[in-house]
Amino acid sequence: MSEIKSVAVAGASGTLGPHVLKALIDANFQVTVLTRAAKPGAYDTSVKVVEVDYTSVDSLTAALKGIDALVSAVGHGATESQTILIDASVAAGVKRFIPSEYGSVSTNSKLETFPIYAPMFKIKHYLQEKAKAGKLTWTVLACGGFLEFLFGQPFLLDFANHKANLFDEGDNRMTSTSLPNVGKAIASILKNAKATENKIVRISEVIVTQNGLLKIAEEVRPDIKWEISKVPTSAILKQGLDGVAAGDFSMPTVMKILTGTVAAGDTYGAAYDETDNELLGIKEFSEEDLKKLVAEKLA
Repeated sequence: MSEIKSVAVAGASGTLGPHVLKALIDANFQVTVLTRAAKPGAYDTSVKVVEVDYTSVDSLTAALKGIDALVSAVGHGATESQTILIDASVAAGVKRFIPSEYGSVSTNSKLETFPIYAPMFKIKHYLQEKAKAGKLTWTVLACGGFLEFLFGQPFLLDFANHKANLFDEGDNRMTSTSLPNVGKAIASILKNAKATENKIVRISEVIVTQNGLLKIAEEVRPDIKWEISKVPTSAILKQGLDGVAAGDFSMPTVMKILTGTVAAGDTYGAAYDETDNELLGIKEFSEEDLKKLVAEKLA
């Protein structure tokens, strides 16, 4: 594959998008943002901004002419509509497509028919079909839970209220990576196009357990008394699946399915013992890094 120089980004204004943009700019790619409505001054002056109709293959194809790679960072609700982006990429001659997945357990075949995950598998299969036909190449980036979410929300530990609702027994292992490092990994995928062609790559900045974090928290602040409770991940997952089966597709129900799978640890492969960290330039947390992060949350 020839060198990738120009990259388009879909979903640049979302949670991950700004970090992807920064990493691509820092890596000296020519960056184009695809947007429904351009807002003056919304992006760095080096970025080209093109208004598109995300429902139109023709509109997207015109915007993607001359683009080497497309990085999708669209929200979960737009996962299945990425087929339109893929079709436009093929028509425009885009070489590499990185779909919006960036998951924790989303590559585990056990979950292929589950709500939330089924659309992601649909996109992976669609990309594989296009790649088999020689139309384009793809890379899926599995990064675990976003560090900012796992530590910024009362998910693993409720740092603000000193509560720990342990999933199962609290020893389930989960990979986590920060948003800036996810962006960095995406840029590195495109810099290492041949080595990352048509495959799932994995990064892991840190593997955590609730009990491990709780131990650090007690070492850092022995004066704090933690309120401990437990909940089976299988029960959380069942609640979510039952809710969807009853026609409830609300965010709380979706989060139960997500929590019941991601927080189940090794049951669905939430911790990555083998990674592509070295290839993609991702540095793993040291014990001191993790202790510092916990201390900041308890300050």
